[in-house]
Amino acid sequence: MDPESQRCVDFRRIFNGVRSPVLVLDPDLRLVAVTDAYLAATMTDRAAILGHHLFEVFPDNPDDPHANGVANLAASLRRVIASRRPDAMAVQKYDIRRPAAQGGGFEVRYWSPVNTPVLDDEGRLLYILHEVTDVTDFVLLQAAEAEAHRQAEKLLARNAGMEAEIIARGIDLMRVNAELRQAHADLERRVEERTAALHKTEEQLRHAQRLESIGRLAGGVAHDFNNLLTVILSMTELVRAELHAQDPRAEDLGQVLAAGKRAAALTSQLLAFSRQQLVETRVFELDPVVVQMGRMLRPLLGEDIELTILVQAAGACVRADLGQVEQVIANLVVNARDAMPGGGRLTLETGCVELGEDYAREHVGAQVGPHLMLACSDSGHGMSRDVQARIFEPFFTTKPQGKGTGLGLSTVFGIVKQAGGSVWVYSEPDQGTTFKVYLPQVAQAPDRPVARGAPPPLRPGSEAVLLVEDDDMVRGVATAILRGHGYRVRSFAAPVEALSALEADPRSVDLLITDLVMPGMNGRELAERAALLRPDLKVLYLSGYTDDAVVRSGVLTADLRFLQKPFTPDTMARRVREVLDGG
Repeated sequence: MDPESQRCVDFRRIFNGVRSPVLVLDPDLRLVAVTDAYLAATMTDRAAILGHHLFEVFPDNPDDPHANGVANLAASLRRVIASRRPDAMAVQKYDIRRPAAQGGGFEVRYWSPVNTPVLDDEGRLLYILHEVTDVTDFVLLQAAEAEAHRQAEKLLARNAGMEAEIIARGIDLMRVNAELRQAHADLERRVEERTAALHKTEEQLRHAQRLESIGRLAGGVAHDFNNLLTVILSMTELVRAELHAQDPRAEDLGQVLAAGKRAAALTSQLLAFSRQQLVETRVFELDPVVVQMGRMLRPLLGEDIELTILVQAAGACVRADLGQVEQVIANLVVNARDAMPGGGRLTLETGCVELGEDYAREHVGAQVGPHLMLACSDSGHGMSRDVQARIFEPFFTTKPQGKGTGLGLSTVFGIVKQAGGSVWVYSEPDQGTTFKVYLPQVAQAPDRPVARGAPPPLRPGSEAVLLVEDDDMVRGVATAILRGHGYRVRSFAAPVEALSALEADPRSVDLLITDLVMPGMNGRELAERAALLRPDLKVLYLSGYTDDAVVRSGVLTADLRFLQKPFTPDTMARRVREVLDGG
């Protein structure tokens, strides 16, 4: 081989051994030569690609709808052909097809290409050198950085060399590590906070479930006691009515009646706690009620307790039972007084608040939306966490024996819950206590108060009454009361039997008196079926509690005539007369 040929062979080897990936194209963009580095970078074979059109060998990735490598490279090559000048392209995403032996498909790649024309002595275009730098690793590592920062690091890598790149990478790694440590610390803190919040919510949920179970038990006990008290009070009244005023037994029976009424008051508190007490709701402003109750209760506090009233909810209204809200205020004030035997400060406060989702998540049972807040704060001895966990349970008290029934705060709890609100206590030993009651605010004008005059004289009746009561003793005493006032009574223990009697002669009955809660068929169902036989039949419901959808969670409806157990002969006779007369 002559020296000239030897030199050509050497130039080819030198070209193929260049470490940079270089591709040689003719003016028609067909592959003329390629370096080994280019073959390695693109996973191609020299024999398989030489002589082929550039974009036949390197098409766009068909799985990437945004792929524009072919279009961008073609535009650069056109500029080189037109201007006969080198054209440096920006970093370009141009995916490379994998050989079938390596699984096929396309592999994501980023390149920094430079296209340089090769001209003859007369300036004619002979070849185009397509030189690329594989910057895939750089792009993927810096994808999260800002665009300007990415471009700056690429320029730094090209101009300052590997040393500057290493320094920059080290700085980045230090910064990223610091950010990771901070993120880890923040995550641990959020996990701890979330765990504590979940633990608190679980405790509140268990407490609410425990109170709910106690409430169902208390409601059932109150129901049975109300039946017994109905018999005791009514029979005692009937017997005393037959005695002369001077008969010493009349005074003894008066003591029985007084004890029975005290027992009825206790069952009423149990029903309030279990949210099974009938309420007569109305819309009213809270501020005037708090001011009036503060004045009424001031003498109960004594001179050593300073009372402050701060009302800040002027014009804002709630829908609730006014008497029950007054009872809530009274119970909270008396409880605060007892917590300050040596005197102190007591504050009653109102305000308009918006309970958000965060508050509702942290306070089980609280509802999102606008509320009126009633707060009662004292400077007394406070409570421990163990005491706070039980203060709303009926019959739980920290007072000495004989100093309290343990029903005051349980009554507050039940009344507030039945009104759709929530109550929370905040206290520390020797730091005082604050009870906060939240009642849903309503956007309505206050209802006008109903004037109640003296009851009219009770006149006897003569109408026919159909009495349905599953408790034998209550049915017996109710029958005796009605007959004693002149009514014609037919009584039944089962609703089905009463319906049969009504079917036989619907016009023979003027009033249906039925217990509300009975096995098999409740009182409202009985009344609805009776109305099919006698549409104008008047109905009076009896019940010792309201654990039934008929009364819509204990709220009286306009069409519901109701007599709460325990009742006395006078209350029953007046209520019957009122219903018959259309009152």
